[in-house]
Amino acid sequence: MAKNKLVIPEARQALEQFKTEVAHEFGVNDPRSLASNHTGYIVRKLVEMGEKQLINNNKNN
Repeated sequence: MAKNKLVIPEARQALEQFKTEVAHEFGVNDPRSLASNHTGYIVRKLVEMGEKQLINNNKNN
C-alpha cells in the first residue's frame, strides 16, 4: 500500500488517531483492517466534522 504524502506532515498523528476512532466505531481493533468500502463513511464523517467547525466559527464571529 502506497503512503500518500500529507500536505502538513505533522498531521500524520492526528490522521492516525482519527482512523483509530473510526475503526472503534465499526468495532474493529486494528484500523489497517478497515476495508475500502468504509472509505465513504470516513469521508462523510470528515465532511460532517468540517461543516460543524465552519458553523461554529461563523456563530462566534
